[in-house]
Amino acid sequence: MANSSEAGPPSMPPGVLQPFALRFRRDDLHVMAFFEGHPSYEAVEAMIRYEAGGRYCIRAILTRHDQSQIDHINDDGLFAAFQGTARERYRREVDLHLEPSGAGRRARLEFVSMQGEHIVLDLVTVGQPDVKRAGLTDPGGHSAHSSLPLMWRGASTLADPRTCVTIDGVAYRVPVKLRTATFVAHEGYYTEGHSMGVIRAGTVDLQLLRAPDRINVGAEWTYREGERETVYRVTALGADGLLRIAKLDDSGEIVAGHLIGDRFEVTRIVLRDDADATDRFALAFDRNAGFSVSIEGQQDILRGHVHTVAEADGLSVSLSPVQPLWATHRTVRVRCSGVGDRLRFVTTIGDL
Repeated sequence: MANSSEAGPPSMPPGVLQPFALRFRRDDLHVMAFFEGHPSYEAVEAMIRYEAGGRYCIRAILTRHDQSQIDHINDDGLFAAFQGTARERYRREVDLHLEPSGAGRRARLEFVSMQGEHIVLDLVTVGQPDVKRAGLTDPGGHSAHSSLPLMWRGASTLADPRTCVTIDGVAYRVPVKLRTATFVAHEGYYTEGHSMGVIRAGTVDLQLLRAPDRINVGAEWTYREGERETVYRVTALGADGLLRIAKLDDSGEIVAGHLIGDRFEVTRIVLRDDADATDRFALAFDRNAGFSVSIEGQQDILRGHVHTVAEADGLSVSLSPVQPLWATHRTVRVRCSGVGDRLRFVTTIGDL
């Protein structure tokens, strides 16, 4: 029979350090347009990172009317990073052309969809991107059952009337966003500097290969996921027993908490930029059954309640946001189960 836990940070089952599927990515550019009249789709967008040699790492996204999304990714490493998530994704080549356009910018994005459709977004801006339009983006209902996203935009601007989306040669209208006597902007967006931190739905299966007999600096846990091994190493041990544990990969993940018996009580998970030692994306738990999420130095911009339930073969943790308002329907539920050295984390998102 399941029993509710005491209030406080979640206490993980034996062998588990943290089961939350956190991802973070900084992109140099984000372009997006909504459009009307297509029987299946309502928006197209792309998150773009500049790479050496003049190439681009791109995730182009089509949004259907039911708010589900399809990723089209032109980079093998980025494509592999979505393994184990509930995202629908396809490996595709994506063309991008950027140029100035009068007083603004122009971006032309082109790719072939998973259905073989020829997609073109030709976005022209009303002016230069402006840091006054930076801030947290409301995702609306997009992918409401596959992610809890925090998207922090940098300098941004809107689309002008020349912006167009074509699919298989048919043009679809981008609706008006703002109109005055002397100014018209359409529902397209061009953002320079775009950060996205997210908790994603999906299933992760791990095997615990090694766990330390004694907890001290240098102690390690080793897990296997598929063909890949991942190591977590204790890098600091405070006088109060607070452990700082680093994931030894390129994610920059650092987990903090206390080991109580054979269970790890996690208090904070951070994805950090090694270049400047700043927190990029952080999930924190307090002693009052609360949690908060921060991104790019913007502290606690998402808050909510934590509820844990002990089960016969593990633990379920629910994160229920209370602010901002758009997040309240994206409750995160993580079920941790295990038999012997085999662990499974199943994450679902959204109202039951």
